Formats: sequence, C-alpha cells, structure tokens
Amino acid sequence: MSIQILTQQSAVLLIPEINQSVAQLVKSEWFNIDYWNEQDAITGQSRGRYITWFIGHEGDEWVLRHYYRGGMIARLFKDQYLFSSIENTRCYQELLLLEEMYLQGLPVPKPVAAKITKKGLFYRADILIEKIPDSKNLVQYLTINPLEESDWHEIGALVAKFHQTGIYHSDLNAHNILIDVNQKFWLIDFDKCDNREPEKTWQNANLARLKRSFNKEKTLHRPFHFESQHWHWLLQGYQHFYSGD
Repeated sequence: MSIQILTQQSAVLLIPEINQSVAQLVKSEWFNIDYWNEQDAITGQSRGRYITWFIGHEGDEWVLRHYYRGGMIARLFKDQYLFSSIENTRCYQELLLLEEMYLQGLPVPKPVAAKITKKGLFYRADILIEKIPDSKNLVQYLTINPLEESDWHEIGALVAKFHQTGIYHSDLNAHNILIDVNQKFWLIDFDKCDNREPEKTWQNANLARLKRSFNKEKTLHRPFHFESQHWHWLLQGYQHFYSGD
C-alpha cells in the first residue's frame, strides 16, 4: 500500500495505490465545491456541524469532505493544522487507513484522492471518497424504521470485525454506521482513526461510546427505534463474531 504524491499549482494531491487510474485525471479543482456546482454535478449534501457534499462524476458518486477542527481550538483555527510532513497530515493518514481496510475486505468506502493546501506553518485539507450507494445512516433509518433482531446482530458483528483487526474508530456513533438497500452495514468517517493492537480496554470504551450515541439520539428524535433489548442483541452479535460459533 502506498500513496502517490503529486504537486499541482499550489496544492499537493494524494492518490491511493488502489485508485491509480485517477492519477491521470485528478486536478486541484475537484476539491472546490464551486467547480462541481459549475459542472451541475452536485447530487446532494449531508449537514452536520459542517456540510459534506455528494458529487456525480462519470457514473460514480463521490463524497467531498473538508477537514475541520473540533473543540475549543476550532475558535482559533477552524480548519488549519500545523504542518510537519505530508505523511502526518490528517488526509494522508485517513487515505492510507481506508486503503488498508478496503484491501482487507472491510465494509468501508473506497478512497479516491485528497488535497493538501499549505500556507506558512499550516495546512488545510480535503478528501474525496466513493459514496455508498442507496444508503442511510442509522440515525436517519431508525427515525423511520425499526431494525430486526438479525440486523442488530449484524451491527455487532460489524464492530467486532474492525476490533478484531485492530481498527480503532475514534468517533464510533450512529451517524457513522450506514445501512444500504441490501441491508448491508458499512462504517464511514475515519478521520483521526488508527490501527492498533487489539485490546479489551479500548474496545469496550469504543462500544460504550456507540451505546451513548444511540441513547443520545433517542432523546433527540421521536420516534427513534432503539431500546435496551436492541443493545443486548448488538452485543450478542459482537460476542458471537468473536467466538466464531
């Protein structure tokens, strides 16, 4: 696995090895939403704290996301990060991790490319990934439809797959788990995530974070189809995957 580094205009473009066909086509403008607006290629958006854009390109659909800070420091540096090396940038690390997981067959979106724009001691970054077709996140889904017991088992097994391979998702929540029309579950948004030695302490903390997310969404939405029994089923799926039964 490797990331190809290209310099174009004042930007550094990053192309994962599994998407080298893009290297001959990619341009800095791909990471500017105004460019896609002029092409009439914007197919949708997802609104959280900031907007994530959906882009149509030659029969594919991509997700364009800008990197923003969170917490108190965001008041001073909304989207700027201290630059030390290309390999230490948030987008480089996310591209590399996505490529690794994709090649392992884990249910994650395929990485397309990323862009770094340096200015002085700081940089800004953007990433393009493939959109999971015909999917909703679990918050969107559970405000409309309940899930079956077997689905909760599958969600538990999904988390266990990543934990077993040592993938730590720093923001494991109901927004970052997708369900598609075939009832397949996916995990997205791997900014600030990493691959580490599998260990119960961080794995259990990760599960606890997910449970807090479901409980939080239940207070925000009516209806929201999540009860304590559903969490029990999720844990059954998680444990069953680990036991190999």
